[in-house]
Amino acid sequence: MINAKTKRTRQILAGLHMMGLDKLYQQFENELGIIITLHHVAPHAPKTFDPNAHLTVDPEFLDAAIGLLKARGFELVDLDGALERIAEPKRGRRFAVLTFDDGYRDNLVHAKPVLNRHDAPYTIFIAPNLMDGTACIWWEAIERIVATRDNLMVQMDGDNTLLDCSFTEAKYRSFDVLLGWMTKLVPEEDVQARIAELCLLNKIDPAELTRDQIMSWDELHEIAADPHCTIGAHTMNHAAVARLQPEAALAEMVQSATVLEAHFGERPRHFAYPYGYKAAAGARDFELAKEAGFASAVTTRPGLIFPQHVKHVTALPRISANGLFQKMRYFGPLTTGLPTRLNRGMRKLDVA
Repeated sequence: MINAKTKRTRQILAGLHMMGLDKLYQQFENELGIIITLHHVAPHAPKTFDPNAHLTVDPEFLDAAIGLLKARGFELVDLDGALERIAEPKRGRRFAVLTFDDGYRDNLVHAKPVLNRHDAPYTIFIAPNLMDGTACIWWEAIERIVATRDNLMVQMDGDNTLLDCSFTEAKYRSFDVLLGWMTKLVPEEDVQARIAELCLLNKIDPAELTRDQIMSWDELHEIAADPHCTIGAHTMNHAAVARLQPEAALAEMVQSATVLEAHFGERPRHFAYPYGYKAAAGARDFELAKEAGFASAVTTRPGLIFPQHVKHVTALPRISANGLFQKMRYFGPLTTGLPTRLNRGMRKLDVA
């Protein structure tokens, strides 16, 4: 179900594309490059109820998006290459970095062949407890629960709340209620326990759900053997670090790097904040990422990379390759950064 905000955004992006304003703007901008966020890459499977549709793009879209970046003069580099360009802005032409969050199995099955055809470097950010199945991809779990119920009783903050799931629009509303509850009201350290309880009551195995979608350690080793692939850290439990106490947030960062180092013999240099928006990662956490020893850390705050980011390499923005915007008339304008700049009063940086 496409909401009014998505429809309006599509219209704006398509308008910029039709008038050629995105290409014109890019000729005069001084950005260094762009970091792209992806999650799932899989063939389109239409569903009536699909609240996580924004997390999935088709392999054909990924291929077209990389082709567009190349056609617009972006050089595909890894995150180390991006840091070199940020440190020495005159080093080369505009760069593009491809990043994948969470380690979905389809990254190996569907994304890797496309990436290899383009000789494209890429980074996959891993939360080790997702690989082990001891943490759950809870946003997929609540989708599964809501999809299979006509109504749902949930105890929220001590009160029993009955959610209507009897028709598609109601399912979307109920999903949004659960999403807001998990991300705003449930303490971050309790999220995995609460989703486990909800799954148990609704006869869903959260570990099995996660194993079905996330790569095993053997599969991760297989993709990590690709010389184009870099493994980055993503906390232990896919935690919104801003919602944790400083010691716990730092431990999530450091421990994830330590576990990945034990598996691959090399400590990750790069980190992605789970969720990555302001409420999930803020200025305090940017400093913690430095303390944890990461050379860079990426958010999901939208934006391009500018020379001024040299002082903010643990607060780097990304542009989402969003499953609801899988047309070049939408993606093209996004690569210029113009929509983001217009949305925040033409400010280049968003690092506070």
